[in-house]
Amino acid sequence: MMGCEKTEQRPRLVILLSVDQLAYHSYSHYLPVFTKGFKWLHDHGVTFSNAHFEHGYAGTGPGHFVLGSGLYPGPAGFIGNSWYVRERGRNVYCVEDSSAHALDIPANSVSYRNVNGSTIGDWLKAVSPESKSYAVACKDRSAILMGGKYVDAAIWYNWRGEFTSNDYYLEKTPQWLHNFNSNINMISYRDSLWTKSMSDEVYLKFARADSFYGENDRYLNEPYSPTFPIGFEEDWDEGRFFGELGGRPWIDRMTLELASAVIENEKLGLDNIPDVLTIGVSALDIVGHRYGPYSQEALDFLIKLDSYLESFLKRLDTQVGLENVLIALSTDHGILPLPEYWSQVQGQSGGRIDGNEYKESRNRAYSTIEGLFGTHDFIHRSGSSYYYDYLMIDSLQVNIATVDSIMQAEIESIKGIHRLYTRSELLNPDPNDPLTIRLSRFTHPELSPDLYTLQKKGWLFYGPYGTNHSTPYDYDSHVPIIFSNSQFNSTNISDSVTIYDVAPTLGDFLGAAPTNRINGVSLRSYLSNN
Repeated sequence: MMGCEKTEQRPRLVILLSVDQLAYHSYSHYLPVFTKGFKWLHDHGVTFSNAHFEHGYAGTGPGHFVLGSGLYPGPAGFIGNSWYVRERGRNVYCVEDSSAHALDIPANSVSYRNVNGSTIGDWLKAVSPESKSYAVACKDRSAILMGGKYVDAAIWYNWRGEFTSNDYYLEKTPQWLHNFNSNINMISYRDSLWTKSMSDEVYLKFARADSFYGENDRYLNEPYSPTFPIGFEEDWDEGRFFGELGGRPWIDRMTLELASAVIENEKLGLDNIPDVLTIGVSALDIVGHRYGPYSQEALDFLIKLDSYLESFLKRLDTQVGLENVLIALSTDHGILPLPEYWSQVQGQSGGRIDGNEYKESRNRAYSTIEGLFGTHDFIHRSGSSYYYDYLMIDSLQVNIATVDSIMQAEIESIKGIHRLYTRSELLNPDPNDPLTIRLSRFTHPELSPDLYTLQKKGWLFYGPYGTNHSTPYDYDSHVPIIFSNSQFNSTNISDSVTIYDVAPTLGDFLGAAPTNRINGVSLRSYLSNN
């Protein structure tokens, strides 16, 4: 029986912790290695081992939007990290806000202002205006999308050596944040080397050989040598260095130290008025893209994060008391193993889609369309998606169904492509096709592209090195959810749940109902009745 007496009353502090790109297949594989922070969360946590994102595009922006809001992203108009907007004739970043301006630390013009949704912190503020809500992350969109519209402050790494915010959130930068940036002194990492934390035997048991073809070589890369140790090239300027630092383990240690600084300076969790803090640690996403989830780099990153989490939990126990805190650990998406590893070691069908073949097929389709209608300029390509200019189509009297079929025939002939879906297909999904059902939850009736490409399982548009995510397949959708408190015993729940359930569960513990209709449901009964 799991005791929940403290959390039944209401936790003083709720923490939503996202470890970017923490796929369940890699988390469960590495779990025996963890001896510190991850182990504490597991040993004092209820783990949902059959949790999925049930939307089609597994990306950072949509994933964090879902974690914070409990909403399907497509119907809410949130369809990517960025997407093409016909009226503007360009791609728009998911948290872009031209009216938000930097204060005295460089910051991009970003905020939650133009996002359709509300978050856990917003729900709490609606019923408890004195409660505090803060969000910190390496990536701006991670902090912003979990923080919400009425968060007291969202703080993120500006990729120029400092953590920052802007005037959407703050009238002035708090002095403690200036002090924090001065103390972490990011430029001092300029001569640091990323080395392994454990013996080679551990890495060879749980990961693959250090040098594996398909990994991205980021250091001393002549000749090809994607191996430890990993440093910073002497000829990189500060801009390149600060950018690369965002993909090293140390940035997540700093992010967790920033979270502790927020708790201390903003006095979170110190009374019976509950507070919310969301934390996004982001470097695993970059590491996973470059080296794959079963690389020694990914394993070592998680070993280091395990230690950083332990330090954070010890500080949290001193600051608030772990018995007064409810922590939810999850992520924004999973990841496909390196296609070379997927096929050669795991014996699965997959690979990298040939860019030249893709271009040739697309151009054949364009030529056929030009022969019928005189031009293909009414088609705008954004990545592997296609948008139609309907004013031009009307003026040229173009038959859209004919264009759709020409494009589908050519694109679907490419090795590794599963389908080129029309938007109408995704808005009216085949009830017997789980892929189209997931994709439908990522589709908006006006904003989404007219044609959307889905690759086959195990295939990706990415190369020549590294790997990616973005699909409705399980390696991208299956992720951990763990709710932890010092009074919980380790429990595994294998029932099927979704990531949309995280926000309403936390809201339920806070006594804060969603302020709009959502797609998730509370899992609180699982935590109370095991």
